[in-house]
Amino acid sequence: MDPHVVLMYAVPKGQFVGRSQLKVRLSSDFNRRTLPSEYENTIDELWANRMQENPKLWNGTKFRIDSVEQQGNTPVFKLGLSDYKDFICTNWSPNARLYHDLGEKNYANPQAYMSDALGVGSLVETSDGFMILLRRSAHVGEAVGLWDIPGGHPEPQELVGKIPISEIALSVMPEEEVVDEIFNSTLREIADEVNVPIGSLTDPQLMGIARNTTSAGRPSSEYYVKCKLDSVEIRRLYKEGNQLEADETTSIMFVSMKDVLELQLHEIWQNMAPSAKGCVTLFQVALANKKKEC
Repeated sequence: MDPHVVLMYAVPKGQFVGRSQLKVRLSSDFNRRTLPSEYENTIDELWANRMQENPKLWNGTKFRIDSVEQQGNTPVFKLGLSDYKDFICTNWSPNARLYHDLGEKNYANPQAYMSDALGVGSLVETSDGFMILLRRSAHVGEAVGLWDIPGGHPEPQELVGKIPISEIALSVMPEEEVVDEIFNSTLREIADEVNVPIGSLTDPQLMGIARNTTSAGRPSSEYYVKCKLDSVEIRRLYKEGNQLEADETTSIMFVSMKDVLELQLHEIWQNMAPSAKGCVTLFQVALANKKKEC
């Protein structure tokens, strides 16, 4: 396994999970634990420093994934809430390793104090059998210059509006709408980064969840999506440059799906973002497990 990736969850028997099969359980019990006061009290200061460095930062709310429970063929995501401030000040904190140690000591869980904002990413296959990769620009906060998959985060604000985390009541948030937001955000990110119409994409199929060890175990759920357009048309659309998140990437690459099956053996693997490595690894694991069942 690549040292930048830890698999948190992989679908059983290699069977991808569709929108109607995924369930979520919402509770504030799944929020991160409050750090000991000497560390919790530094979060506001660290955030203020980051805001001074980059005034464009905005403290949007995120879903936090605590764990996954398998109920028969149905995975259940146990979700709480987090926000970008907590993400920057825990998963990206200079003290992240210490927070892991404290979590292990106090809760037997190294992620207990981490924001662990749930991400989404996708392996998008073109109609002519290629996977889409995008090179990250200098405008993004991490993995600059590396090849990545389309991805981002499901947003609670899509369901409740732009309100602070303290005003969001998880108990009244419809769980079915949260599932829809997870899948819809996956499609939005592809459209916003690659510039393909959402109508050209199949509904995402969950492959699993991978943790990024370079950001203290940040979790991202990964999906398989098929695009009805071929690589030539997708390249043309991408180069138009009018997609919403055009500034986040600088170029596009297409990798044969045959090569994806053993991508670790190719030179490009060393130039891929951890999120892309996690997505590809989950795809490989799913196919391998499916073969075992045959």
